[in-house]
Amino acid sequence: MKLLVAADSLFLRTPDGNYWCKTIYGYKFWTRYTSVFNKVIIVSRCKDAKYADVEGYLQVDGPNVGVAELPYMRGMKQYITNYFSFRDGAKEAIKGADCALIRLPSVAAFMVLDYFKKTGKPYALEVVADPAYAYSENKLAKLIYTRKLKKAVKSANGVSYVTKSYLQNEYPHTIKTKDKERFTSHYSTIDLPKEYLGLPKDFTKNDKFKIVHTANSINNDNKGHTTVIKAAKKLRELNYNIEVTFIGDGSKRPYYEKMCRDMGMEKYISFTGLLSDPLEVRRFLLESDIFIFPTKAEGLPRAIIEAMATGLPCLSSPVNGIPELLKKDYLVDYQNVDAYVDKIKTLIENPESLNKMSEENLLNSLSYTSDTLQKRRNRFYTNLRNLAKNQ
Repeated sequence: MKLLVAADSLFLRTPDGNYWCKTIYGYKFWTRYTSVFNKVIIVSRCKDAKYADVEGYLQVDGPNVGVAELPYMRGMKQYITNYFSFRDGAKEAIKGADCALIRLPSVAAFMVLDYFKKTGKPYALEVVADPAYAYSENKLAKLIYTRKLKKAVKSANGVSYVTKSYLQNEYPHTIKTKDKERFTSHYSTIDLPKEYLGLPKDFTKNDKFKIVHTANSINNDNKGHTTVIKAAKKLRELNYNIEVTFIGDGSKRPYYEKMCRDMGMEKYISFTGLLSDPLEVRRFLLESDIFIFPTKAEGLPRAIIEAMATGLPCLSSPVNGIPELLKKDYLVDYQNVDAYVDKIKTLIENPESLNKMSEENLLNSLSYTSDTLQKRRNRFYTNLRNLAKNQ
């Protein structure tokens, strides 16, 4: 049984024909589908690369996991300009698949979905974000893709959401009683083995606080880097002994490094660069005291769950599925620097509150361990496989 998976991914192809990605979408990620399907083909934008370009990257393809290439394009203008070549790539990619799983929202995945629907074969969706937030800076794209997602979930055989309720309410998948051809579920995309979990932290003797922030791609300010830097500056001016570590890399990293230098904060703020190994990320989280994530838009962020799993107290924004993870008292508008400063001050001055947050976050993270989520995923995938088998 061959499953086609369309995702918002960017792969590099080396001369030996192997495919590589920066983080997350390495081979291990795709094996969650091979637990039910014999063969998985990932539809992804790809481009040629030298071996040096993929140093530290994760290999994507492997046993029972292959790649169907789409032209490498970024941004709406490039999609419009190269529409016909992209269309031809999507048509070619869907050939031979018994069923499909489309991860939305994604410009590329939406196009693949349009052509796969014409085959009449069963397909399901994994809704991983809200386009109303993801495309909030482009009113036209926001309008188009919120409508497309609402339409897509209504016609799909199956829909799984990364949230427990938020995305379900915004993009409902209506199911008739005892309709075996329509099914729904919810599960995060995170891969969180129980070994990843840490222990509750004790903050009663802290005289320095290490703040940490994680974003795989630092290509814009959607994850609140500016807010964290400005908050750190104000906290240092108020004589709070804090340091900040940013995990991740991207085109805007030099911009933020210059911002730190201009503010005289380069001694107190560091950037790790790309960390492909989850255990490296875990090490930084375990060595930190507070996780700050002033994000503009999310589905259900893996970064917060990973931080919770190491016992870190977390502050973030009240958007999308984040209120399902953190209490209202720990949610602040992503641009409100002063509010983040006040929250951090209050926590530093109340170590017992930090201790309680650490214990609560560890307990809540147990709902997102790999064993728990994979059982739910397998039930969802099996429903899709059975539909394709019956056809």
